[in-house]
Amino acid sequence: AVSSTFLILGLMLTIFRLTYRIRLRRLWVEDAWAGVAFLCGIAAFTSTWTYVGTVGEGGIISFWIYSFTFPSVVWAVRQSILFSIVRIVYATQHLRRLIFCLSGLFLGLWAGPVAQKAWNYGHDTSWYQTTGKVHVFLTRPMIVFELMADCFSDTILIILPLRLLWSLRLPKRQKRMIFAIFSSSFIITVISIFRGICQIAKYRTVLVPATDFETSLSLLVCNLLVTVTFLYRIFGFAGADASVSSDDDYTTRTTTGGVFTTVELDAAESGSDEQRQSRIQSTSQGEKAVNFV
Repeated sequence: AVSSTFLILGLMLTIFRLTYRIRLRRLWVEDAWAGVAFLCGIAAFTSTWTYVGTVGEGGIISFWIYSFTFPSVVWAVRQSILFSIVRIVYATQHLRRLIFCLSGLFLGLWAGPVAQKAWNYGHDTSWYQTTGKVHVFLTRPMIVFELMADCFSDTILIILPLRLLWSLRLPKRQKRMIFAIFSSSFIITVISIFRGICQIAKYRTVLVPATDFETSLSLLVCNLLVTVTFLYRIFGFAGADASVSSDDDYTTRTTTGGVFTTVELDAAESGSDEQRQSRIQSTSQGEKAVNFV
């Protein structure tokens, strides 16, 4: 019940996020991935309750659906967080290529376990005859692969934005908030590790709630950046920072209040070392400002 409550909250925040971004006419790739996570979240929520309330063929179908929608939610959320980095920091071509390469890698890390599950569940259907609730545990190599993929991807989603934003001249309140939001991916990693332990030990009674909780928190983390920054402005914190504008989009350069501002990351190679520099540009009387998400 608790995990379902969090899941419903995550779905509601996704609806708010998409509505808000559409109203701002700022719908972008990260929001499209949030929409994918939303659709998969609805399917996961529905299949969870039909799995609990039915046996036989209905339970089998629900188990199949949930087995694929759960990882789809988690990986769609990771894609959304990954592309949000481009919006926060006006990206150079080098950074954009890096993001797209990581996105392709994430797709592969999602497709691998899904294909493994499909083969594991489908090549031997003797579990269809299980009395009561049907369930199939993953093999240990599959569990280890999932854990490694989860830890690797979440580490990237924490380190990459923090590294890019570390040297930017953001107000301390904004910087702390952005760091905290991206670092929240660490919570998903912890739950993922706990879920993996439950799978290895075959603690079925704990495994199902842990999986539901990971799905719910993934949706919540996915929408934190947009939701928290919206509240940041509503409660007047943005007014306290002279460098904050009402525009939350870095995918296009905009003019706000007569001040043209961008945050660019330039890659300059010196020998074998690569240095990234943050440069703040302004076209209004030399005044410097940094737009906020």
